[in-house]
Amino acid sequence: MVTLTTERLDNRSVPCATGLIQAAEVMDRLPAGAVLEIWTRDRFGPTEIGLLAERDGYTVLDISRAGVWPFRFHRIRVQKGTAYP
Repeated sequence: MVTLTTERLDNRSVPCATGLIQAAEVMDRLPAGAVLEIWTRDRFGPTEIGLLAERDGYTVLDISRAGVWPFRFHRIRVQKGTAYP
């Protein structure tokens, strides 16, 4: 049985650009097949992180909203692709 690594990155309190940089750094160090769940309050986060993930070979598993106003945030789950043989 294969166990996938799941990691969470809470970017709810950082500015947009900083959150995107942090997400890229965490995604780079994940093993193949790992899932990263990113929490962000940035209204452009789903678009920006989705584009970054797809550009770098990740799969966007889902994008959802959580919390209640004024503390709502986006929850974006991406999975790192498998390594090439």
